[in-house]
Amino acid sequence: MVLVTLGVTCLLNACSKFENAQSAHNGPQVSAKFFDAQFKDVNGKNVDLSTLRGKTVVVNFWSTWCPPCVEEMPMFDDVHRQWASKGVVFVGIAADQADNVKSFLKKTPVSYPIAVGGQPSFDLSRELGNRYDAVPFTLIINAQQVITNRHFGIYTRKDLELDLAKATK
Repeated sequence: MVLVTLGVTCLLNACSKFENAQSAHNGPQVSAKFFDAQFKDVNGKNVDLSTLRGKTVVVNFWSTWCPPCVEEMPMFDDVHRQWASKGVVFVGIAADQADNVKSFLKKTPVSYPIAVGGQPSFDLSRELGNRYDAVPFTLIINAQQVITNRHFGIYTRKDLELDLAKATK
């Protein structure tokens, strides 16, 4: 019950950062779980996450039914466009069904890839450090495949850009 209350409180407060210290929980052996994951896009086409190795990757676990997730997506899209020239890529992994995501993206299109993960995306987010098993959950993985940041809740543009500046050093 305490964990549920803490998770809801964090959602309502819209942000909570995880420990991001360099450790065995952040290295390439952990990020490999992301790069090796198998998901499809809304049209059923494979999304090859392994092609993102060697880049700084912002991974956003989200869902169409999550108001904070929906709120931050336009900002993510804008930051994605602005940071692309610095080798930064974004990918969204929807913890949802393909039909829901497809309908949502018609209304709120983004220029970065969206994978549809359903329940397996929750499993992956847990393996990557989502202690609350909730969305939105965002990771930054640097070009050396080290997880430099874990963020629970809405990411502000200021915090995201500060964290990206650190990850791209």
